[in-house]
Amino acid sequence: MKRFVSESKVEFADCDSAGIVFYPNFYTWFDRATERLFASVGLTYGNMRRQHGIVGLPLLETGAKYLRPCRHGEAMRLESWVDDWREKVFVVKHRIECEGRPAVEGYETRAWAASSEAALRSMRAVPIPESVRKLFQ
Repeated sequence: MKRFVSESKVEFADCDSAGIVFYPNFYTWFDRATERLFASVGLTYGNMRRQHGIVGLPLLETGAKYLRPCRHGEAMRLESWVDDWREKVFVVKHRIECEGRPAVEGYETRAWAASSEAALRSMRAVPIPESVRKLFQ
């Protein structure tokens, strides 16, 4: 199973006044990790549009379980992978460790979305090609 891993330090700009990561930042990191996971198999947003007519991977549901705080200056490791493929939807799981200890477990449910001919500036979920799924094995 293809995984994307990034490592960094928690920066002061990521934190609240107590020096703890402000929780919305985890969702920003999840979103970036999903984009980088797909790019790591050649599916940048530009390539998805050109190759598959995909205009985006909109969020349908997201959530996180907070196990311990991440603090300014700590070493952070974020690991992301597609955990479940459905017909038109997939689930990306995320795991964050700070200082080598589990800190956050999150997920995003996203649609494989193409332009909708029924409405301008709209999109609809379409079946995910098997060739795309195979890129993540």
